[in-house]
This record gives sequence, C-alpha cells and structure tokens, in this order.
Amino acid sequence: MRWVLFFILILAVAAAFPFKNASAGKPVVTIQPALTYENSINKIYIDEDTRRQVERIIGERLKQMADAGDLPYEVVVATADHYHSTNEHITDSDQIFLYPTIMVSTSIDTVNNNSLENAYTSTVIAGISLLFCMPEENLDIGKVTEAGNPVSLRLLGIVPLVEAETIGLSRYNQSTDRWQNIHSDPISDGEKKGKFISLVRQMMKANISFSNITSNLRDDRAKLGMDTYQVTDVDISSERARELFTGKEAEDLKFLVGYFFTSAYQKKTKRVMYPPAVGGQELVGSMINGAYKLSLDSANGKVDVNMSNPGHPIRLDISGLASEVVDSGYNVYTTLHKVWLTKSPVEGKEKRELSRLHERTVKLPPGTSSDSDDNQIYAALLLGLAQELGGQNK
Repeated sequence: MRWVLFFILILAVAAAFPFKNASAGKPVVTIQPALTYENSINKIYIDEDTRRQVERIIGERLKQMADAGDLPYEVVVATADHYHSTNEHITDSDQIFLYPTIMVSTSIDTVNNNSLENAYTSTVIAGISLLFCMPEENLDIGKVTEAGNPVSLRLLGIVPLVEAETIGLSRYNQSTDRWQNIHSDPISDGEKKGKFISLVRQMMKANISFSNITSNLRDDRAKLGMDTYQVTDVDISSERARELFTGKEAEDLKFLVGYFFTSAYQKKTKRVMYPPAVGGQELVGSMINGAYKLSLDSANGKVDVNMSNPGHPIRLDISGLASEVVDSGYNVYTTLHKVWLTKSPVEGKEKRELSRLHERTVKLPPGTSSDSDDNQIYAALLLGLAQELGGQNK
C-alpha cells in the first residue's frame, strides 16, 4: 500500500512540475528577413534575389547548428506570414529577434598600369552582422503604421562577420619578365555579386561564437549597455591620410576600419559588441546617457535599431601612411606602401600601434612607366591591419 501511495505521489509531482528536455530554459530566437545598411560604402547592389539568398544561407546554417545543440538558444525561422514588418509590432518583452544584416557589400577596385597593359583587380568585401534585438520598451505603437514609420528595436548585441577575397589577382614573374593571370578588363558587377554570395557561404561555415550574446538574451535590462564594447571613433591624425581621404570617402574608410576591427575583436574576446558608431550613424539625444540609432532597410520598410552608449568605448586612429619607389637598377622598381593604426585604451598584452607593409616589384621595358592607385592600396592595407589590431592577445 505504501508503494502504491509513493508512486501516486511521484505522478502528482510530475504532473505539477513536468520534466523539461535538455533545451528547456534556452531563449527562443526568431530569425527575421535580412536587413541592409544602405550607404555609399556598398558598391555591390543587393537586390531582392540576393537578399533572399543571404536569408536562406544564414537561416539554414543557424537551424543546422541549433538542431545539433551548438547554439545557446532555440531557433524559429519566421515564415512570410510572421515577418516583423512596418505595419505590425510585437511588444512582448520575451520576444527576441535575430536580423541577419548586410552591413558591407562593397569592393576595392584597382588598376595597375605599366604603360603597356592594364591589370584590373577587385577585392570583394562581405560583412554580415547577426543583430539580436527586442522590441523597444517605450515604443509608440501608433507611430508604427503602413505609412512607412519605422519599426523600433533595442539592440542586445551583434555577431559581426567579414570575409574578403580578390578577383583578378595577377602576379609578376621575374624569371619571364611578364605578368601572369592578368585580368585585362574591369571586374563585372555579376562577378562581384557571385563572389559576395560565395563569401557569405564561406563565413557561415566557419566557427561562429555566440557566447557573448547569451547573458543579454535573458532580458536582463539592468545590465544592458553596461558591459558592452563599441568603436566610437576612428580618427585620422596622419596628415598624408587626410590629404588622400576626404569627405565621404574618409567616412566610408572609417566605417570599414571600425567594422573589420569589431569583427576581429569580438571573435577574439567573445565580448558583447555594438556596430561601429562611425561613418554616418545617427546620434540620438537622450536626457541621461544618449543613444545611437542605426537605421536599416528591410523589404517591408525601415527598421531602427537603438543602442545605449557603450560601457567600454574604443578609439582607433589612422596614425600614418607612407610610400616610396625603390629603383633597384636594370629597370626593376619596387613600390612600398606602409600604414599605421593605433588603438586606445590599450588592454593587457596589446600593442598600442601596429603597422603593415605592401611591396610590389615590377621590371619595366625602357621608356615605360608604372602607375597604381595609392588610395585603394592604403585602404586594403588598413582593413587587414584593423583585423590584426582587433585580434591581438589581451
């Protein structure tokens, strides 16, 4: 009789407190349609077909990782009927959205001329950020209408990813006195777009860490914005850099340097990062701390992503550019380009300033000359150096 009563008691407890599976307690994240960051940086046009390819690549990869138990959250892929759009807004504070966002879709295009032939190259850059957001607490729902007023979200953190690859890379063969694999025509838009999609697939196959996002997915509002990191400025103290990069070109370079640094820094430290607050982000005033707003585009309209001032601002500086042509005799010339980049504050074992050198050697027939695009070479060097600076041991 006692055993019967014992089993009845066990069943009663089980009914009142059902056992949960291994994934229970994980936040549920709904993957939304891809967003784009529209500005003059992005030379590669993202049409609706490209946007959908990006959505599919990222959605399939994250669902695969979730099914394998490799994510700190459960994944729900939104269907067309449940997309977060400009004419509806979910204000349930438990809702967490993941927006795959195309932050960078551009190319660094160069042409090297040696008076006899042109060699074209294009370094395609794909930057994807996985933005984890939740509805803004104080959203005025009346302003979210079909008339185009934006959805307003609060940023919890990002996983910034970036890949780059060069099309048309030619090499000079000193033994034959000739350039090899010359791309004699400018790289087409179709080639660039194909490479962009290939880079998105490549970055999603890599080991992606979400450990920096987990705590913020718990909706711990008291800590939001406190233990966060963000590149808040990219200075240009180099006089040579200020001469070469002006206006919008300088702002675009600042954003790219900040983004490459952010991607490497987050991958190295696993810290909660915000997108770089340089190169056109709108600063929104607040009575207390101030906030940043990143305005993004979706297929349904505008999406405003709001973030508080970071707990740990990071400042970068393009501190030096230099170039020199060395005549080695016998019509052999070596062109050297060098860049310097600094970071503050310095953490632990970090070096405050790093440099990177590019060397190009060519043998020219008598009476000919060689020319190259200094700005594009410097830009490519700075982006690689920003990754190196962000990836230092701390």
